[in-house]
Formats: sequence, C-alpha cells, structure tokens
Amino acid sequence: MTIVNFTRQLYNLLKAGIPLLKALQIICSQLPGGRFRDDIEKVILDIQEGRSLSDALTSAGRFFSLFYINMIKAAEASGNLVGMFKELSQDFTRQRRINRQVQAAFMYPVLVLIIAITILTILLVFIIPIFVRIFEDLGGQLPPATVFLIGLSRFLTHRGWLFLVLLAATGAAAIFLSRKPQGRYLLNNLAWHIPLFGKIAKTVHIGRFCRMLGTLLSSGINLVRALEVLGDTSTAVLLEAAISDIRLKVEQGASLSESMEETGLFPLTLVKMAQIGEESGKIADLFLDAAEDYEEEVSFAVSGFLSLLEPVLIVIMGVIVGFIVVALFFPIFTMSTLIQ
Repeated sequence: MTIVNFTRQLYNLLKAGIPLLKALQIICSQLPGGRFRDDIEKVILDIQEGRSLSDALTSAGRFFSLFYINMIKAAEASGNLVGMFKELSQDFTRQRRINRQVQAAFMYPVLVLIIAITILTILLVFIIPIFVRIFEDLGGQLPPATVFLIGLSRFLTHRGWLFLVLLAATGAAAIFLSRKPQGRYLLNNLAWHIPLFGKIAKTVHIGRFCRMLGTLLSSGINLVRALEVLGDTSTAVLLEAAISDIRLKVEQGASLSESMEETGLFPLTLVKMAQIGEESGKIADLFLDAAEDYEEEVSFAVSGFLSLLEPVLIVIMGVIVGFIVVALFFPIFTMSTLIQ
C-alpha cells in the first residue's frame, strides 16, 4: 500500500466516525507483510502508549515525510485531523496525476527511441551484411548512400562494443555525480536546461513548492518553519538550495518576495504574487492559487508536447527508414549497371 492509499483510507474511516486507533488497526490488518506494515504496527503501539499521531509517525520516518508529519502536527493543534487527512489525500492525488502526465511525456519519446534503436541495430548488424554479400558478388560502383550504410554496418558489427562501453561509462558517471553534492547540482542544472523537458520539470517543482508552502502556511505553521520543512523535503537540489537561502534571509528580516527574487530561480509573476500576498496578509491563498496555475500549465504543456511529438517522431522514423530502403534497394533496381 502506498502513502496515497493509506491517507485516503484513513480519511474515509475517520470521516465515518471510527476512532483513530481503531482506523489504524483496520488498515494495518489489510496490509501485506513488509516494512510499511511494521512501521504502522509501531505507530499503533506508540499511540496505545499515549503518544500523539505526529510523534508516532516521526518514529516511523522511513515512509512519512517531514511535510506530512508537520501537517499532522498542525491538525492536532487545531483539532481538525479529519480535514487535514482530506487535504493530504487530495494533495497526493493531484501530485500523482501530475507525475503520471510528466512521466508519460518523458517515457513516450524514450520508448520510441529504444524501439527505433533496436530495429536499426538489427538492420545494420544482421540484415545489411546479407546485402553486402550480394553487392560484392555483383561488383560495380555503389551509390554514396549505400557506401555510407555499409560502412556504418561494418563499424557496428566490429566496433559496436565501443557504444556499450560509452553507455556504461556515461551511466557510471551519472551515478557517481548523483552521490556528490556538486554532482547533483550539475545534473539538476543540466536537466532543467534541456529544451522543453527542462521547463516542464522546473514548472512541476515550482508548482509543488507553491502547493506545499501554501498548505503549510494555511495550517498555521509559521513561514520560517514552513521553509525549513520544504528545504528538507525538496527533491530538486537547485530548489533546495534556493529555499535554504530564502529561509536564512527571512530569518534575518528580509521579505519573502525579495528573497525569492534574489535567488533568480522563481518566475517574476510568482515573486509579485508573493509580494501582494505579504501586503494583503493572504499569502497562503495566493500560493495555493499559484500552485493551481502551475499545475494547469504543466497539463497543457504535456498535452501539447505529446500531440506535437507523435507526428515529429513519425516523420523522423520515416526519413530514416526511407533512407535505408533507398540505399539498399536502389543498387538492386539498377543491377544492370553493377554487373561487369
């Protein structure tokens, strides 16, 4: 069971009037064996011993983020635990929907690319050598396109392992960099500068920042603590560094909007919205409104990208396949000029 399903089921049980401890026991009885069930069982034992739910979840921190725990703590202080689980459930649902849209945008071209590379490799390594023997038997002068295709086939057949070595080295380098702070910063920076893909990824993270900050502030958590929670839960190194910088400046008396603008990471429209929110005292509502705008922007960007990508990929594959067909069969159609 995922955190999303756990939160939704717990909300439904609490809404039905079932006490918290009994609701947790019902959910735990349906869980398969594993670490998640072990943690929920520990949460139940802690609550039976008189600890609060937020404290119990802190002890089971392998699955529950700092954001999740702080939201529960704020709900316990306000006495609105059911409403908070509803908000968390809706938030997780929105996040999962956006993540699936982004994954679809990334996975579609990757899948097509893998299939294309596989087909081209089979053609170059196994099919073209058969034509090479036919051309050698015929003799004569081959067209430049055919010569190029034969050269590429021979290179892959005899030196194809170089590509595997290069691919393995690239993967190893990426893994090595991801384990170093500067390396993660570099990879994050590169990812956000990929045409179109980078903009979508950045928008997702900024929208998530707005959603979480607005939710934390509307729950009564002060700004400095909310920024601290966001810094610890962010999965983007660039955003994490920016949030940490903002938090330090806010602690020193700077405004949130000025601190955001100085990072150079956030769009100017968001900075202005934060400034208006600070002046009007409705900063939480404005960040939640901004989150909805960014989520809609991601949905439109992904839909537009996928609708444009499909014909582009078809055209590219058509050109490649057409080139191979012409390069292979044109000499056969002109066989009389090849026979000596």
